[in-house]
Order: sequence, then C-alpha cells, then structure tokens
Amino acid sequence: MNDSESTAVTVPRSRVVGTWIVAIIGLSMGVRFYLLTHASIWSDEGFSLELITYPLADIWTLTGRDVHPPLFYILLHGLVALTGSEALIWTRGFSALVGVVNVGLGIWLARMVSTPRAAITAGLLLALLPIAVRYSQDVRMYALMGAELTGATIALVYWVLRPQKISYLVVYALLMLSGLYTHYFSIFCVLSHWVYLLLIRLPSYGGHRYIGNPRWWLTNLMIALLYLPWLSVVFKQLETFGVGWIQPVSSYSLPSALWRFLTVNDGRGSNVFVYWLVPILYLLAGSVVWWQDGSRYAVQTLIVICGFLTVFVVFLFSFYIPVFVERYLFFSAVMMPLLVAIALDKLSRKWVFAMALCVLSVVEASGISHVYSQQHTMNNPYRVTDDRLAELMAYFNVKSVSGDVLVVSDAYLFYAGHFYNDKQRKLLLYFSPLQGRRPIISGFFAPMMKYGNDTYVASLDRLETATGRVWWLDYVYKKPGDEVDLPRRWHLIEQTLMGDNVLGVYEICGRVSADNPAKCE
Repeated sequence: MNDSESTAVTVPRSRVVGTWIVAIIGLSMGVRFYLLTHASIWSDEGFSLELITYPLADIWTLTGRDVHPPLFYILLHGLVALTGSEALIWTRGFSALVGVVNVGLGIWLARMVSTPRAAITAGLLLALLPIAVRYSQDVRMYALMGAELTGATIALVYWVLRPQKISYLVVYALLMLSGLYTHYFSIFCVLSHWVYLLLIRLPSYGGHRYIGNPRWWLTNLMIALLYLPWLSVVFKQLETFGVGWIQPVSSYSLPSALWRFLTVNDGRGSNVFVYWLVPILYLLAGSVVWWQDGSRYAVQTLIVICGFLTVFVVFLFSFYIPVFVERYLFFSAVMMPLLVAIALDKLSRKWVFAMALCVLSVVEASGISHVYSQQHTMNNPYRVTDDRLAELMAYFNVKSVSGDVLVVSDAYLFYAGHFYNDKQRKLLLYFSPLQGRRPIISGFFAPMMKYGNDTYVASLDRLETATGRVWWLDYVYKKPGDEVDLPRRWHLIEQTLMGDNVLGVYEICGRVSADNPAKCE
C-alpha cells in the first residue's frame, strides 16, 4: 500500500473518532444542563450559596470552621462577582460545565492508556454516569475535584511517558494542589499515584525509577509548601475530626457505593443475585485490566489503582472514624467508566462488547432518570429525599405580606429559605431554649456569622410581628425528641405540605379562648 492509500484509510478513521467525541461531549452537556435548575437547593447547596456572599478573606476563615477546603467557594465567589448573579443557572452551571470538562478529560486519559474504541466507550459511560450527572447539577465541589484529579492523572501519565519534560510536572503540581484545596479526599489520588510509581519500580514491572526521580520529589515538596497556608487549619479541624451524620460501614457499604455510582441508589431493593453481581463484575473488570495490562509503563494499571484504592482505603479507615460517603469518593467514581471501558475493549467478540455496552448504558440511563425525578439517596443516605422547598417558598413569596415573619426550624432550612426569599421578608432561625444561647458559628453554622442576635429566636411564645401573623417552616418528619411545640396562642390559618417540608401561616392571638384553645379572643 502506498502513502496516498494509507492516508485515505487513516483520515476517515480519525474523523469518525472525532465525530464520536464531539457527539459524546454534546451528550454530556445535554444531560447535565437538562433540568439544571429544576430541583430545589438542598442544605449543602444552601451552605455554599450563603458562604460565597462573604468577602474572600471571610470565606477563607469561615471555611476553616467547616470540614472542606476553600477553593470551590473562592471560585464560585469570583463567578458571582463576574456575572453579578447568584442564580442557579450560573452557580449550578459552573458545576455542569466542569462536569462536561471532566468527560473530555476522561476521554483524553482513556485514549492515552488504551485504544480509540476504549476512549469512546469511556466517554459515553462517563457522560451518562449518574453520580457524575448528579454532582454536575450541584452547587458543591465534587465535579471540580473530579476534573482536577483526572487532569493531574493525565499530567502524571505524560510525565511517565516523557520524563524529560518538566512542564508536565508543573501542570501536575498545579492541578493536584488545586485538588487538595478543593477536597481533602484528593490526598487519596496522591496516594494512588505514589502506589503506581512504587509498583512500576518492581522488577516485574520493568524496574522504572520514577519514584526516586529528584524532580518527582521536588514537585511533591512544592505542593506541600504551597499547601502550608492551609495546613494549620487542617490540624485544627483534625482536633474535632468526625462527622456525626455519617453511619458506620458494614458489609453492604462497598457494593452499595458501586450501585450509587451507577444508579444514585444503594441497590438494596434489588434481587440478591443482581445486587452482588455488580461489585463482582466490577472487581472482575479491574482484575482483567490489571492481569492483561500490556500498555507501556503499565499505565492501565494506574487506572485500576485510581478506581479502587480510594474506595478501599476510606472503607477500612471508616472502621475507625466513619467517613465513607459516596460523593467524597467522586474521583474513584469517574475512574469507574474508564476501567470498565478498558476491560470491555479487551473483548474479542464485537457482539459481546456491544451487548455489554448497551446493558450498561440502559442501567446508567435509568440512574439519570432518578436524578431528574429526585428519587435517589445521594442527599440523604438513609432514605429518598423529597425536597420541594422552592415551591413552598414561591408560595410564601406570593401569599406573605409586608410585616410577616418567617421562622424556620433549623439552619438547613434557613440557608435555603434565605436564598428563595424573593420578597425579603424577615427570616428568623429558631433554636431550642435548652441550648441556652445562639448556635456556635462553626461547622454548618459558619455562614451565620453575618447575622445578628435579632435573627435568632428561642421563645416562640414571645414573638410578635407587625401583621400579627407568623409563618413556620419545618420538616414533616422529625426524629422523636426533635419536635417543636408551637405556642397555644398561634392559631393556624393555613398549612401547606410539599415533599419533606410543611409551611404554615398562623395568627398570633392576644389571648386564647378558654372554651376553644384553637380560637383567638
């Protein structure tokens, strides 16, 4: 075959691959921006939206009182300043755009370590991965963390293939540093990379000496030095380390995590055989890739390590302190489609490959439907959350009048209520008199710093309003002992229940009728 004939074959093939990539990027954008602002903001999003209203110096300080690093909030603060809007189309749109970038990076990484078919397959599976779609529609840092760490892994592979190029290590340092300033679990990506370099140092993997390269050590030293400004905060947070709402791990934690990656639900309601089939097949895929890795410098094995190490290490650590939360494992989640795609690419029979890809796509599409319908357990790991707070607050904005006051039962509702309070009615946060004082400005209460004492109310019975009316926003279902006894002199005018929340408007009576306590005199 002459040169012209070779070119005639190669160019169309590259165009086909390019067309597939463009189509997949378009698909990923479509599924992430579809119904982007439809769901009500949940408590963590409310925290983000409240925190970014502060100056940068305060964001740095207040984030240190929470459990996450500050970079995501700083970037979001800059976006709001640039656009002049806190609307969800911008704030959630930032995560959605980063999520699309992550798909592109996933294709890039898969192509570096495997074939064009594997790259296209990985891109399709990542574009439709339900957990990736879910957190690309969230005002939180997980999509950003995924993009940073995938990018850092790409830079590492480039350096392994061309160790003389210092620029790759510079890019690696910047991306890894940004990852560490975005989420603490980025450290497990660092660990994955070190484990990989240690592995290929073994004689059976070629005895490559990257782990001892002075440039590698200097790069990691620079990352550590640039992280020093935040390190003192990390040590303070470790003094009170532990997140009370996270449940201890069990034998179901690992398989349920994989199910949540694929369907945003834990899969416990499915057939026992099907439930355990998913983790078994995933473990088999990882084993096949590892065993049959014929790539240069065993870069496919790097994907296996990145896909499994974070999940297993966090699982084991959670026997000591529970920190096993699927969204914290986001980097491992986005490695899952790459690992599966590389394993499928090793199938010699095209019909088996096509059938497996179709089944996976259908499963993921089902998971995306759960995201859109909000029928998932990602916000609340204990049950499906039905959050329709946006509708309730829209009702409040229409029905309330100037002088009305809205009292919410806790900070989780306060942030969301404040975001949706279009009419700028007075918003109060109730706290139990048993607490003795207003909540401490730390943890989830950190963004409450700017609110004065008049924002807090401990005695509902003493509350007075200009209109003689008060609105009460609470949860429909509360744990025993968390219920709030509303004053006898609050006479219910109207009550609306939507999803997990209830909104009532009450008339504040001067006196309660002795004959009929539900009636004002």
